Amino acid sequence: MAGSRHSFRPPRRSDVARVLPAALSVLLGVGTGSCGSNPDQPSPAPTPGVTGRYTLELIPATSCNGHAVTFSVEVTETGTTPYPGVQLLMVSANPALLEVELKYTDDTLEGGIGTTGDGQPSAEGPQTWVNAIASGRTTKTSDGRAEVVSGVLRGYLEIEGVMNACNSASHSFTLRAR
Repeated sequence: MAGSRHSFRPPRRSDVARVLPAALSVLLGVGTGSCGSNPDQPSPAPTPGVTGRYTLELIPATSCNGHAVTFSVEVTETGTTPYPGVQLLMVSANPALLEVELKYTDDTLEGGIGTTGDGQPSAEGPQTWVNAIASGRTTKTSDGRAEVVSGVLRGYLEIEGVMNACNSASHSFTLRAR
């Protein structure tokens, strides 16, 4: 974004696509065989499904002095091989500016949330940049879908005109069924 004042430019999308799977594998312990797990076997499929329209809310850590922003997303399940998970796409004219891919680990969704260097406008208006790892336990809604009521978001978050760039292990997120 020409003339932007933010100090961090997330990596190019091609770099993220190349590096993110390996980074997530290391951070999440996938394929390490730790704790008696079998890296060749996918996690069991979760009981509740995460599919349909949701509101993704990103909540800055208290130390960052910002306020939450939301995004309307369409969630689709990504299958079971090699691991079950979900992909979130923006419900907007340019859904490729925000990418979220989360894998199931029992009843928990874990994975990466990232924007391109252009960021993504939130429903409230401010342009938002994020490059973080998300983890949240799912709970079942009355209609049988799953949602994350309170999840942890570790990494970089910036909200234009609201909050400067802030790296924290204490950001949080919600993924609420609509």
